[in-house]
Amino acid sequence: MLKLYLIRHGETDWNAEGRIQGHSDIELNERGLEQARCLAARMPEEGSFDAIYASPLRRAYRTAELVGHALKMPIVADARLLERSLGQLEGLTLAEIKEKFPDVHRAWHEGGVRPHIPGEESRESFVQRTRDFIRDVRAQYATGRVLAITHGGTVNMLLMAGLEIDSERPLPFHIDNASINIVQWGERGARLRVLNDTCHLSALRVTRDGVTKQYAEQKITAAEVQ
Repeated sequence: MLKLYLIRHGETDWNAEGRIQGHSDIELNERGLEQARCLAARMPEEGSFDAIYASPLRRAYRTAELVGHALKMPIVADARLLERSLGQLEGLTLAEIKEKFPDVHRAWHEGGVRPHIPGEESRESFVQRTRDFIRDVRAQYATGRVLAITHGGTVNMLLMAGLEIDSERPLPFHIDNASINIVQWGERGARLRVLNDTCHLSALRVTRDGVTKQYAEQKITAAEVQ
């Protein structure tokens, strides 16, 4: 039995501001580092791992470094785990997308085919590289646990590839920063064991006087415009 842990990186300033990141190489902010440390503290409780793969972008790779330190394991950078490039949308907020790309904004809200974004990675390329990653992990590891630390859109597409969900549909899952998602393969095929688990981040929501803080949801993520 093989378990593939798919983890989204910690928060960045662009996440907090509701800006599309794509291939833009944005660092973790202080809250993102705290999230990554909480994630790293949890992972040894999950058991032993056979490998840790990570997107080369700094927000994901730094998250992976903290997890790797906790597990005493090296990190393997894999470009197939990059977020999908969204070209000229990168760096924009929802309000800016509405102003500069009204057709994209309309498709995002109303459904239907989204217009091409100048400079974006094709959907076909994104689908193929995530499928290739799943194929190669399954070929190399028949059993055990493998970690892949990546991005919200990429976690979505990897889940769709692993669970054989139609890749033409909009990305279906909400994936929070530093969340854990697990696909398991066994005798009965693929199963989704865990989705968007952030229990390890609960301590970040409690202030010194014991009051629970409520964080606002991100305004927009790359997965939502794909």
